[in-house]
Amino acid sequence: MTFNILLENIEKYIKLDKEEKEFLLSLLSQKKLRKKQQLLTTGMVCSSKYFVLKGCLKRSYTNTEGKERVFEFCFENQWISDIQSFWKGSPSIFNIEAIEDTEVIELKRASIETLLSNIPKFEKYFRILSNEQIFKQERRIKQALSCSAKERYDDFLMDYPKIELRLPQRQIASYLGVSPEFLSSLRNKK
Repeated sequence: MTFNILLENIEKYIKLDKEEKEFLLSLLSQKKLRKKQQLLTTGMVCSSKYFVLKGCLKRSYTNTEGKERVFEFCFENQWISDIQSFWKGSPSIFNIEAIEDTEVIELKRASIETLLSNIPKFEKYFRILSNEQIFKQERRIKQALSCSAKERYDDFLMDYPKIELRLPQRQIASYLGVSPEFLSSLRNKK
């Protein structure tokens, strides 16, 4: 069953008995996305969190110059959403799009509230996920403020080994905040 991947992820942090697993599974749904299909578009309210079973998503926004900037990539065994839109119910400034054919598990906000009410130990799981997201974003901000483009690229390759083979160069360049041509020159120096 495809939901086993999610259960394994959850059980790294909290243990679930059979009834708790069944209750969780009753709240989940699965979606398949084609390459370039969007889960979320700017202006929509993000009402779900998505766990990637297979594939890759990007969360991006369009800057004031009309250029797309990739904020984050999300690969197998990771969660993605627009956190602020999700919790505040405000319109999203982000798009979430499949970079390749992707399968996700969807957990709606109302289902999370139900889950937390019925199985309080999920507070711990979602707290850990939130903390990991904060740590990831803090690291990314620090890199943007204090690292050279080469250092950011090297860190990207360390964080996501072999992932560059799956992503278009322009997407990686957007994530790093450099032009595709500059990224090409960095790659050629390797």
